[in-house]
Amino acid sequence: MLDGGSADTYRLVLDESSFDFRGHDDEDVCRAVSLLNDLFEELNGGRHPVARWSDVYEIPCRDDLALYDVLFGRETALPDRDERQRLMRLLDRLPCWDDAEPAGVPLEVHIDERGPVFAPTVGYALLAATKQFSVACVTLPLADQAGPRAVRGECGEGEVFFLTSTEALPRFWRASMISEKVSESEFYRRGEDAFPNLVLHEGLSFGSFDGSYQNLRESVLAVLAEVNDRFAAVWDEVNGQPHEVEARMGSRGVDMSRESVKTRGSHKHMAMRDVDHDGKRFRCEWHAKLERHRNRIHFSLPDPALDGRILIGLFVDHLPTA
Repeated sequence: MLDGGSADTYRLVLDESSFDFRGHDDEDVCRAVSLLNDLFEELNGGRHPVARWSDVYEIPCRDDLALYDVLFGRETALPDRDERQRLMRLLDRLPCWDDAEPAGVPLEVHIDERGPVFAPTVGYALLAATKQFSVACVTLPLADQAGPRAVRGECGEGEVFFLTSTEALPRFWRASMISEKVSESEFYRRGEDAFPNLVLHEGLSFGSFDGSYQNLRESVLAVLAEVNDRFAAVWDEVNGQPHEVEARMGSRGVDMSRESVKTRGSHKHMAMRDVDHDGKRFRCEWHAKLERHRNRIHFSLPDPALDGRILIGLFVDHLPTA
């Protein structure tokens, strides 16, 4: 099966077609293998295991040599023995997505109009995409195809996300939230992956905005992405100068500010910006404006109590000001 409710459907899979070593010397390949090994170890420590094609060792790599020959061959193996053995151990630990024998997986695909390429795992991800289920392909960092790519095969066409580092994972999860048109409960559940530098308060509700979840989902996601990716860095760069923060975030398309001097001088009004989370009270006076006159996302500054993350404390139409 390839659907959101199947235990046999994997979100992250290894693109075996990226083991194409043609045009690369051993030094380049060994460096790429080392980076892939590091990536595997990071991903395997997370919540989403990487799966592989069961015949990955048979994939051709160079000069009629299969991956098996490059890793195990007495005279054909790559020179870096430690990284070879590390890759072998990591590959052997990965589950195989084709153990469930999903039907309709194309063995050959076209990626960005290139091809056809023998790539069963990319075909698996494409088949999932045609069913509105997002699967990302973990890629050896030799191939120049990181990020979303247009893919087509016998099952149809769609967009498949390729990644060579964990830094790209939030982009994948955010894209999945849009392409799958996730429910509000799934929006919050997936937030840990999509916004690793944020904590979404358990009391958040799109119902507190003026507008429907369906109409606001993408604009809220875009704002949260910018707060996740840039706010803490901008804050540090300008030493917390509010007007500088506002200007720099504004240049990225996010209208945000802290409360006015008058509002900050009112205990009653500032108490409305206080949010309790895990036994601690956080002041969420900074806010991003979805529209000029309505709908605000209130958040805290990065806090050591949250391991440096930012609490997204309130979704509101508009809080009273002094």
